Amino acid sequence: MFSDNQKISLRQLQALLFLYFWGTPALLLPAELAGESGRGCWVVMLLGGLAATVFSLVITILWKWEPSWTGVEWLRRLCGSALGSVLAIGFAGKIALDAIVEARVFAEVLRSTVLPHTPLWLVVGVLLLLCVFAVLGGMEGQARTAEILFFFVFLPLVLVLLTAALSAEHAYYLPLEMPTAGQIYKGAAVIQPLFQGMIFLFFLSPFLQRPKQAGKSVFGVCLCITLLMTATVFLCLTVYGVDTLTRKLFPTLQLMERVGFSGIYLGRQDVLLLWFWMASVFLYLSGALFFGSVCCGRIFRQKETIWRKWLWVWLPLILVGTLLPRDIASAYAFRNGIQPYVSAVYVGILPLICIGVHIASERRRRRA
Repeated sequence: MFSDNQKISLRQLQALLFLYFWGTPALLLPAELAGESGRGCWVVMLLGGLAATVFSLVITILWKWEPSWTGVEWLRRLCGSALGSVLAIGFAGKIALDAIVEARVFAEVLRSTVLPHTPLWLVVGVLLLLCVFAVLGGMEGQARTAEILFFFVFLPLVLVLLTAALSAEHAYYLPLEMPTAGQIYKGAAVIQPLFQGMIFLFFLSPFLQRPKQAGKSVFGVCLCITLLMTATVFLCLTVYGVDTLTRKLFPTLQLMERVGFSGIYLGRQDVLLLWFWMASVFLYLSGALFFGSVCCGRIFRQKETIWRKWLWVWLPLILVGTLLPRDIASAYAFRNGIQPYVSAVYVGILPLICIGVHIASERRRRRA
């Protein structure tokens, strides 16, 4: 039963973060990374993932100092009330942009695989309404959903990837190559969308039962996703090679077409991975609607219960925004064009500045 205190456990936090991260980039990343980093793409994935894992620890340090604060309060501390509130709109903008691209890619993939004659607006509208239903249950409802879905996603996913690995007949990853500095730089921008859910870390602390002890849990999830995605990129490279992999649109899905199970033959093996991805997108969009509403409530200094009213602003915003891009390629290209810079500021530079300012203020306070 729900305790209705809107506080989630560390285990539920881990399930949520895992599903937040295993989204659209998991389908597109191997091909994009191969195009930017060549045969050393799996090394770039490993290095970029480890960097994101370290930065997750930087963000969770803030949880120990002010567990009830979000990124909005930290910006106000850094820049003052007025300027901090204006800059906090960037949090909402990033969440909205990521959600729009995620919803658009989801709808296009779903239409191309199982619903070819369904209008785009209908697919997106039904998806968002289902997400609203989940969000109305608050943080605890989403966490319990993720806790249940996790076991139906993670364990079968690992099994399917292992089976795909055993079916590999050629080692197209040979000869081994280490990426150059330029390839690492370009590849890092491609990897960043995989960890787009890290922006939620700025708003999760007030909803955790033990925020001061959550750093290791977040670190563990980021490391797990890094290793899992590195293995996926390496497997795609092994099966297809650099040239073929670069030309594939959804290599992770197409990789599953190679899988057959003894006694059970799936005519569409890729549908299994599609289910994993659908569960992840559903939770991610629910989180975007929830944390976007919470962010707006914090910006306008409203009570915690007011965030539900902002939900009805975010729903049409995401729906209309999803229909605006001309096609899936333009939507993803637009997001990748600005995503690395926005993420570098809000997920990379901002927490480091917050830590520096907090340490400096504490030293001044002790000296006084």
